[in-house]
Amino acid sequence: MAAGSIVVDFPSMGAAFCFSSFESLLRDSASGFLAAVSAAPAPGAADLTNFHRVFSRVLSAYADPPLEAVWFFSALSFHDSPGDLRALLQLLSAFAASSPTAAKPLALLAPVVSELFHSDKPRREIESLVEAILSYISICSSRTAASADGAAADTGRLLPAFGELVKVWSVRHSRERCPFEVLFPLAGEEARRELMKEGCSVEYLAGVVVAEAFLLRLCLKVQGATGVPRAELQQELRIWAISSIPVFRNQQFFGVLLNMLLNPPLPVYSLVIIVTSYAVYRGTGRPVSADDEILVRDVLYDALILVDYSFINNGAGVDQADSSYLPTFVSRLIITHDAINEARRKGDQGRAMSFINAFSTSSVPSFLIKWATRQAGFDQLSKPIANTPQALLKWLVDLEDKGLKVFGDNTSRIKERLIYDQVKNGYGNTMVHSDADLFFIDKQSGGEVMDTKASEDGAAAMETADNAFLAAAQSMKVATNGIRKRKGYGNEGATAVKFVKYKVEDNSVKDYFLSATNGMSSGSEVENPQSDDEMEESD
Repeated sequence: MAAGSIVVDFPSMGAAFCFSSFESLLRDSASGFLAAVSAAPAPGAADLTNFHRVFSRVLSAYADPPLEAVWFFSALSFHDSPGDLRALLQLLSAFAASSPTAAKPLALLAPVVSELFHSDKPRREIESLVEAILSYISICSSRTAASADGAAADTGRLLPAFGELVKVWSVRHSRERCPFEVLFPLAGEEARRELMKEGCSVEYLAGVVVAEAFLLRLCLKVQGATGVPRAELQQELRIWAISSIPVFRNQQFFGVLLNMLLNPPLPVYSLVIIVTSYAVYRGTGRPVSADDEILVRDVLYDALILVDYSFINNGAGVDQADSSYLPTFVSRLIITHDAINEARRKGDQGRAMSFINAFSTSSVPSFLIKWATRQAGFDQLSKPIANTPQALLKWLVDLEDKGLKVFGDNTSRIKERLIYDQVKNGYGNTMVHSDADLFFIDKQSGGEVMDTKASEDGAAAMETADNAFLAAAQSMKVATNGIRKRKGYGNEGATAVKFVKYKVEDNSVKDYFLSATNGMSSGSEVENPQSDDEMEESD
């Protein structure tokens, strides 16, 4: 950003404007914009000609214009042609062309994503623009992958006047609500609080924008799926989400999604209601139901837990148990624990087991154990009894009680969750009592399996897994209908959940999930973004 005084010269007018700093220019201009819009006799009638002249000069002075200047200039242009969202997208992307990194071009898109959310245009037109935005995000994300294998190089910070620019973009829709709620309607409270902090990073803003575009597309898919069976729709959404996340390769985006599930109230319910309500009002969609929120949340659980994405794990900080990665891995631990509990409350033991297996074979346990060991000293800690979410969470809470800072401000909430689990005595009489009890060795078949029924008939054939088995549970498979596989025995009706290597571009993701659900096929084509990223099981 520019430092010192700024002089904007107009030779044809024989005049010049002098500002003590770029910050001063932004604040004065934003204040003048809001005053002019408020005093206008009708929406869109404000005379903003002088602002156009000033910021045209300012932008021409930069090879790579500041984000705040681009936002203000684009607000002026959009004020002249409100509703032309495609032109707004083209303008913002044109100013981002000179940026060498991914974060700034993505962050610039916040106004157009917000306007799409508030738009009353037909759903088909909105979907087309959201698809265009996601394609643009994919292209920008490839810059990051090429430069540092997923590690963003952007270190810029937003100016203190950023909040004034948020007001400029939100005034069209509301003057009573918090401007950040208007401009970032899908971000969630945690993300908005971070954006309100002075000096928030451009990289974080970019992650929020990607998360909002991702969720907007997800909810439009839910809203437009009239007549599609829930199981089939969830399968399509899961494939799309799991295919899209590694294409974006954005750690901040991944963290924003985690926090949406971690910090209630979840924003997914309100955004599904709003997106669907607009469609119902226009006669282009169906009424919203509580199942829609559950569906979106289940898809997010599947996408964030069942796959151990390489762009999260390939950074040097993960291998070295860098503390900067700790919030992401702690969040993954907590939402996995929550997802398992929710599945068990519904009696879906197979789903709970798939979450446990995915977590145990992921990089999360090894990172957290390595991090805690380095913080406390190699000889000071005993290892957790198992690599399961419940065991690891209890182990970290015990370390927190001994003085190791793990959960920050969330410590009391985490303890309440564990106490609740104990009070429920293992989630009821029909459920198993601990994560460890879910694992057994089938000696007759010679392979490791996980039983989802834990029936009395099979009790004699099972051994409760000890610590060594749990530590080695890398190659486990899940049979979700309670039938254990044995030599010479069939397994008709079993839905096997197996974690395999696959590449997004060869449609193996789609083929795998189709075969894993007894051949269920979808009536519509599933978008499958192209990527060279490979999602694989962490060995």
